[in-house]
Amino acid sequence: MSKSELKPKAKELYTIHQMSLADISRRLNISTRTLQNWKTEDRWEETRAEISGGEKNFHAELFSLGEVMARKIKQDELDGVKIAPERYTALQRIIDTAEHARKYEAVAPKKNKSELSPEERAKKALEEIKKHLGV
Repeated sequence: MSKSELKPKAKELYTIHQMSLADISRRLNISTRTLQNWKTEDRWEETRAEISGGEKNFHAELFSLGEVMARKIKQDELDGVKIAPERYTALQRIIDTAEHARKYEAVAPKKNKSELSPEERAKKALEEIKKHLGV
């Protein structure tokens, strides 16, 4: 990949997928120094904050988590690893929770962004996940 192709991919991994610069460096074979320069030049931190604290749908985040879990389970199956039934149960709970969240988001009134800080939203979301998953 050329630098012009790597930069947008690196930005996506940092801002949307919330990966660390070290992880992106290993994944794309780019120095962390280069990534740090790109991050500063293009203000990735601001974009990341907007995305994580913005109006991104919670259900989409849960479906992404479910996708990652499903891929890991599938890879373990292909590698001949015995899959604990709890992993399937956890995946199903995440999918169910994501579906409930999607339905709720479709009808829930939109809140003013200033009502809760990103930290407060994250804390509240974590509490809801734990409550729904019975943790």
